[in-house]
Amino acid sequence: MIKREITTSADRLFSRRRFIYYSAALAAAVACGPAATGPSASPSGPVQLKGAKVNLLHWTSFVPDEDKWFKETLVNDWAKPNGVDLTVELVSANEAQPKIVAALQAGGGPDVMLLQWTWAHLYADKLSDVGNVAEKVGSDGGGFYDAMKQNAQVQGTWRAVPFGLLGNAMHHRESLLKDAGANTFPMTWSDLAKIGADVKTKSKLFLGQAMGHSFGDPPTFLQPFLWSYGGSETDETGKKIAVNGAATKDALVAFKDFFVRAADPQCLSWDDSSNNRAYAAKQIWATLNGASIYLTALKDDPDLAKDTQLALLPAGPKGQFLLGVPFQYAIPKYVKDPAPARELVSYIMSPKTYGGFMKAGKGYTLAPYKKGEDELWPSTDPKFDPFKKVGTLTKWYGYPAPPSPAAAESGSKYILVDMFAKVAQGDTPESAMSWAEGELKKVYKL
Repeated sequence: MIKREITTSADRLFSRRRFIYYSAALAAAVACGPAATGPSASPSGPVQLKGAKVNLLHWTSFVPDEDKWFKETLVNDWAKPNGVDLTVELVSANEAQPKIVAALQAGGGPDVMLLQWTWAHLYADKLSDVGNVAEKVGSDGGGFYDAMKQNAQVQGTWRAVPFGLLGNAMHHRESLLKDAGANTFPMTWSDLAKIGADVKTKSKLFLGQAMGHSFGDPPTFLQPFLWSYGGSETDETGKKIAVNGAATKDALVAFKDFFVRAADPQCLSWDDSSNNRAYAAKQIWATLNGASIYLTALKDDPDLAKDTQLALLPAGPKGQFLLGVPFQYAIPKYVKDPAPARELVSYIMSPKTYGGFMKAGKGYTLAPYKKGEDELWPSTDPKFDPFKKVGTLTKWYGYPAPPSPAAAESGSKYILVDMFAKVAQGDTPESAMSWAEGELKKVYKL
């Protein structure tokens, strides 16, 4: 068995020590910093973009054509015609948070930054009100999904503009599923444990699910697992820790059964790229991931792509839940002239522009608004159809309570992910729940 220390600084990715360091530094920072960017816009006239300099901090997508769109199409179609000096800085999703916090602490840096999860709640006092942009974008797009609005709106004020949603689906080898006697992907977690065990016995391949400290796949698998059994970190008010209870225990017992029968201990150290590589190498038969696995197979391994089907996560006794990875554009308060930055965000998020972006990325990043699932939908491949339901089904960090700074911090510290990992490593559900309860009390200060 692979044993990992859950909460030490030895974690490869965003560790608790780094989170505390950056958060403490941010708390000590001034609200406004130096650095004006671009010419001042007249409050009574159109924005003067010519000569403006805009720095956009974005994540590096798992679909290279999305990066190419930002580096080339956005520059050629918007920046150059408007005389804007646009810099697009791409960083890995796991490194985005410390870079964002460092800029907010210093009071200078990117004019537009791409946030993840509920970070708008965590850094709200450092972010500009972007309500005018958000309201128009949402209206033009047919209305934001509830989760996207929850993540970007803080106490009634838009601190960010929803950008997109990474929907994950269970990529699986149809041939191996049928060899194990199943015609379709299991609809419940208990059936997945049984079928996963049968596939593992017959093919020697396991269901490979990342469980390390990584931004996407671990929380999007484990938090819905918890919710589907009725568990949550707090009650619906967010003022009472609820993780140490019967519903969480039911989830952990079911997860241990699933993990032992269908998965493998090496998953405990995996990040968001590990399962991609394992699936491409045919070392696993199924995994939860964005469409990048399937899109890559279409180019690199057509036979694997043909054998690959996609399905949403199974349901538990309390229903089916998803946790899509949400992204939002924020404009820091240190930007003295935010007008060019607002124009950039408005341009990207207009349905006409965003439809082109979705087409370039073949639907990997889902739109934050409802037009994305119909008139902007870029794919004729029916295998992508499950992704159309992601926006409606997805919840957020801290669910069923509203998003909060504490819920964002809990997610950044991977508390619920580590609770499941502890059980997978042999801890009792009672011990893991007690540990998680103690950690959550520190975060929520309850």
